[in-house]
Amino acid sequence: MQKLNNSADKIYEDPRKVVAGALVEAGEKDTDVVFVSCDSSLGASGDPFRQEFPERHFEFGIAEAGAMGQAAGLSISGKIPFITAYMPFITYRCFEQIRDDVCKTKLNVNILGNNCGLSVGTLGPTHVIIEDVTVMRSIPNITILAPADGPQYHSAILKAAEIDGPVFIRIHRQKTPRIYEEGYEMISGKADILRTGKDMTLIATSSMVSKTMEAADMLADRGIDAEVINAFCLKPIGREMILDSASKTKKVITIEEHTTMGGLGGIVAELLVKECTAKLEMIGIEDQFAVVGTYEELLDYYGLTPEKLVKRIEGLINGF
Repeated sequence: MQKLNNSADKIYEDPRKVVAGALVEAGEKDTDVVFVSCDSSLGASGDPFRQEFPERHFEFGIAEAGAMGQAAGLSISGKIPFITAYMPFITYRCFEQIRDDVCKTKLNVNILGNNCGLSVGTLGPTHVIIEDVTVMRSIPNITILAPADGPQYHSAILKAAEIDGPVFIRIHRQKTPRIYEEGYEMISGKADILRTGKDMTLIATSSMVSKTMEAADMLADRGIDAEVINAFCLKPIGREMILDSASKTKKVITIEEHTTMGGLGGIVAELLVKECTAKLEMIGIEDQFAVVGTYEELLDYYGLTPEKLVKRIEGLINGF
C-alpha cells in the first residue's frame, strides 16, 4: 500500500494550482517542455509557466483544433508539449486531431482536460462533460490518468513528460482533500489499494476516491469491511491489483463522477468478464446529459455524496 496522509487536519488543494506548479517544475527540469493554451492561459494552470518561460508558451484562443495540430508539430520537432483547454473543447472539438495527428504517430503530446466531471455544473451540459473517458479511451496508443489529490496531480504532470506517447490527464476544478503524502510517485498502468477489506471491493477514480474512502469508513461502522482501490490510471487499467482484489472479495462496485457507459464501470466490466467471476455493480451517471446545478447539488442529485454512496452500496450488497 502507498503511504497515505494521516493528518488529523484535512488538507484541501486546488488541482489547478498544483498542476500550475508542476508544469513550472517540468519546465525547469527539461527545456523542451512547452505549454499550449486555448483561451485559457490565465485560468487553466498556465500563467505561472507563461511568466517563467514566456518564449515557451503559445496561446491559440478558441482555435483548439489548430492548437492540437500545432502541439503535434511541436512534438515532431522534439518538444514536449502540454496543451490545455476546457474539457469539451480539448476532447470533442479536437477528436480528429488527437486521433490522426497525435495518437496514430504516438507523439508525446500531453492533453490536459480541465473541469472534468460535474465540477462546473452551473454551466450546463455543453461544458459538463461526463463521457470524456469513454471517448478518449477508444483511441489506440493513449494513456489516461485521473488523479485523485494534490500529490497525484503533481506526479501525473511530471510522469506525463516522461511517458513515450500521448497522455490525457483529467483535471477537476473543485478542491480535493489530500490522500497521499508529499513525494508520491505515480506509476502508469497501476492502481493503489488505499484500504484493505474482505467483504467487497470499491474501485473509485478521480474526485470519487476521497468520497469513497469516507463511505468505506461509514460502512465499517455498520460492520461492512470494504477494500478501496484508487484506479488513477484508466488506460492501461491497473488490472493486476483489481483482479487480485476481485478474486478475493468476489463483489466489486465501481464509483465514478462520469457515465458508467464506457467509463470506469465499463473498463472494469470488460476486465472481469474475461478474467474473473466476481459480481459487478456500477455507481455513476446513467445514459443522460448532466443537469444544471452547483457541484454539491449535482453530487446529491446523482447519489455521489459519501452518505448516499453508503445507502446505495448497502442496497447493492443485498442484490449481490
